[in-house]
Amino acid sequence: MPALRSNQTKTLIAVLAAISLISVLSCGDGTTVPSNPFPEEDWPTAPPETQGMRSGVLAEMLAYIEERSLHIDSILIVRNGHLVLDAYFWPFKPGEKHIIYSCTKSVMSALIGIAVDKGYIQSVDQPVTDFFPDRSLARLDARKASMTLENLLTMTSGLDCRDSYLYRWQGLIEMRTSDDWAQYVLDLPMAATPGDQFEYCNGVSHLLSVIIHNATGMRTLAFARQHLFGPLGIQDVGWDTSPQGVDIGYGEMRLRPHDMARLGWLYLNRGRWADRQIVPEAWVTASTRGHVDATLFDRYGYQWWVEDSGYYAAVGFKGQRIFVLPQKNMVAVFTGDLTGRESLMAKELLEDFIIPAASSSQPLPAGEGDQARLAERVVHAAEEKTGGLTWISKAEGVAKDGVFTRTVPPAFAFTYPFGSKKAGLVYPGQIMRMKAPGDYHFSVYIGDIPEGIALEDFGPNAYARSLAKFGTQIRVTSNREITLRCGTRAYRTVIRWLADDFWPIKTLVVSAYKDGKLVCLSAHPWHNTYRAEPIVASLNFNPEISRP
Repeated sequence: MPALRSNQTKTLIAVLAAISLISVLSCGDGTTVPSNPFPEEDWPTAPPETQGMRSGVLAEMLAYIEERSLHIDSILIVRNGHLVLDAYFWPFKPGEKHIIYSCTKSVMSALIGIAVDKGYIQSVDQPVTDFFPDRSLARLDARKASMTLENLLTMTSGLDCRDSYLYRWQGLIEMRTSDDWAQYVLDLPMAATPGDQFEYCNGVSHLLSVIIHNATGMRTLAFARQHLFGPLGIQDVGWDTSPQGVDIGYGEMRLRPHDMARLGWLYLNRGRWADRQIVPEAWVTASTRGHVDATLFDRYGYQWWVEDSGYYAAVGFKGQRIFVLPQKNMVAVFTGDLTGRESLMAKELLEDFIIPAASSSQPLPAGEGDQARLAERVVHAAEEKTGGLTWISKAEGVAKDGVFTRTVPPAFAFTYPFGSKKAGLVYPGQIMRMKAPGDYHFSVYIGDIPEGIALEDFGPNAYARSLAKFGTQIRVTSNREITLRCGTRAYRTVIRWLADDFWPIKTLVVSAYKDGKLVCLSAHPWHNTYRAEPIVASLNFNPEISRP
């Protein structure tokens, strides 16, 4: 075993100390796994074997992930109410919130069920038009008038909705750039009779949030805090809103993996949390039953994906998953940044490793060295691998612990969000480039000061012109002088444009002339621009004051 740092050694010792429990819980006298506990501040932990799982198989899974450099950020497994695996892959860290993308839809389903139970909504058979009495709907015909709340929940609205990956999110972009997101969705033409066919539609999931907002008179997040998150002990929630002030029903929620597991555990226990029924049991049953043949999984319920083999899942873009396995009394949570073919890896890891590891309903004897091997794998996944990220050389710049620092002239530093990942350089003069958790890139360019171009003209002229290589409809919306924290004069420029003639981007640029060089720090979010603001705002040419 390689040498470990002191805090890693303590973690390993703590895990190994728990091995002694196995001799008590698996002595072969018919001892059964205790009844399901519910976490208070956090989950009770236990070695896998005490809960009928094999540590060796889980260790193989972590090795498989690292060997293939899969972009997974965390894996959490709860069995019988005990946390048996809590693995984090550097640079993602314990306690951080992760964007859960379309797992948000399953949260919305729970909130609709609670609203029905409390009388804010009559039933899932209500026509959608009932919830928008003051709106005039375009193309309102008999089919659109017959569309019900259940049709929204099961993605069988019949709307001609083209806002998923199958359409390169064209409809999603159109909705997000429209004057009123709900009106945009309600005005879509009909492509089928409601209930007849499955068509995944982000827009109808956003309508669910608008319906909660309208029916309860509360922001959806406030309703969730009172009736769902609060009772579950979930305190740390981030959730973006539409320009109309409605929490985004199809995604953009951020939760800690431990809290994602709470939602899964609530559903596994049929909506009950300790001695309180949070979500009606009948709603959980209806939500997790396959109502219609689907695509990624066998069938689709009420904003939950259902597998015929006996489990169901909240599914989010880039590998976010909450798997609920009633037959195994188990919940498995994945977060990550998986793209392309890799985006389906969570399901493969579940079926190839996690389900086989849960081989018994009784405690198991520990295989020789298996728990130590698993503990070592957990530590290895979490530890920083390189002492920081470099692109050209350490002198040219190192990204570490949320700070990028350059030590050769022009020396500078800036902060970036934890969980950001290294990305490749794409053009000459770029010295670093990273991808932030909000799914956008930021980078630094250093070059000679352009001849004849004053600093105030660099952003709106030279930089804006350079974007023509990557997109169209480029327009500068802001350009102003600022003073960096170190006292250096700089300019901050905001540019809106379409990347690949399709994606709406808002580029934030801070540029300065220093030590005879141009330094340009830029970020390129297509939404959630407020998360990119602190990056460009933190640039300073005194690395000793690297944190804002």
